[in-house]
Amino acid sequence: MYSMCQRDWTYKCVLLGVSSGANIADYVARKTVQAGKFLDPVKVVAQVLMYPFFIGTVPTHSEIKLANSYFYDKATCLLAWKLFLPEGDFNLDHVAANPLIPGREPPLKLMPPTLTIVAELDWMKDRAIAYSEALRKVNIDAPVLEYKDAVHEFATLDMLVKSRQAEVCAEDMAIWIKKYISIKGHEFSY
Repeated sequence: MYSMCQRDWTYKCVLLGVSSGANIADYVARKTVQAGKFLDPVKVVAQVLMYPFFIGTVPTHSEIKLANSYFYDKATCLLAWKLFLPEGDFNLDHVAANPLIPGREPPLKLMPPTLTIVAELDWMKDRAIAYSEALRKVNIDAPVLEYKDAVHEFATLDMLVKSRQAEVCAEDMAIWIKKYISIKGHEFSY
């Protein structure tokens, strides 16, 4: 968390989640929007979703084409959702699983700026990209950075974290996050 002081204290917070943690970050962002002023002086100014674990009942192109991809195949992920979601309420369009369900609260136009990181070979990438597109349609800064020849968790797995691609991803995130936590006249570099 980064803090700044002008006339009163405001704590700028950027949420970041990896894989299923991206789903949690998005859920927390929604709850902070709904809480409004109750969280003052903390303000979520942006979120970063790294290869979110989004899914839904209608399969996307990548969910069909890459269903048996590296690390997380679709069958394993469906098992994870069955274990996580309430037994009597299993639905892949659950609010925790699918950010694009109709009637979602709060409205997308109230969400914070959202950077989405996706991997070319990740079967879950299309729904993450669609979420970013939906955010952009309501004028939210929501870029997607897609990394070629990359698999789910390419920048966070121990065996890949020191790869050039993971380093580039970290640099790209730092540049984007910087614009939301810098104070004019007090910019910092990394």
